[in-house]
Amino acid sequence: MSGERGAVRTVPLEPGLEVIADLHLDPADARACARFAEWLDARAGLRRLVILGDLFDAWVGPGHARMEGAQVVLKALRGVVERGGEVDLLWGNRDFLLDEWVARQAGARLAGDSLIALAGDGARALFVHGDELCTLDTSYQRLRRVLRSPWVSGALLRLPRGFTLWLARRLRRGSERAVGEKAPEEMAMQVEVVTELARAHGAQILVCGHAHRWRDERLEGGLRWVVLDAFGGERDCLRVDGDGQLVGSSSGFDAEVVA
Repeated sequence: MSGERGAVRTVPLEPGLEVIADLHLDPADARACARFAEWLDARAGLRRLVILGDLFDAWVGPGHARMEGAQVVLKALRGVVERGGEVDLLWGNRDFLLDEWVARQAGARLAGDSLIALAGDGARALFVHGDELCTLDTSYQRLRRVLRSPWVSGALLRLPRGFTLWLARRLRRGSERAVGEKAPEEMAMQVEVVTELARAHGAQILVCGHAHRWRDERLEGGLRWVVLDAFGGERDCLRVDGDGQLVGSSSGFDAEVVA
């Protein structure tokens, strides 16, 4: 796997860039995946699409990659590139095992945990998934470190297809049970972590998903913090307008697709 360590890749912060997050597509649900593909196919002028993780609701290697729905999604993303656009994929907490092979099938670049968008005046926007901001959820953060360690993630990608699909179902059910048992404040994003992460990357804007609830606010020091709705929500897309500003809007995608 790549994208987790080393220098954070940068892309231009310019008109034509759009950011979405938390699609939670089921690789086994070809119908839902086809509807997302139709939405992409209709975006003929899309210049750059950044997906802030959880493109898929679960992803444990080749077992999911062979499913019809996954193939439909990867083909649709490749279509964006074939029409002259670019696609950047970040890992989410559900699909952090997306690897370079998958990115190549999609014609995309795998950004890993973070991506910087750089404006012409030097302003920087940091894109992350957002689960790393929930630091009060210590049990999840411990699990996150274990699962993303090179030896564990590498082993998961080499497991037999049937076992990986079974494991994905178990992890999904375990996650749902754990969320139901935790207090909301334990899973909340921490403002001081947002500030620290942005400062570490020299960013004036931090954009994430994960919480599935729109927010756009100014923090101490003027840092702008934007959280996108889950895909299909009221404000599930962030676009760079003609003046180079990031503006929240609706993607126009039918929320019925999203689990």
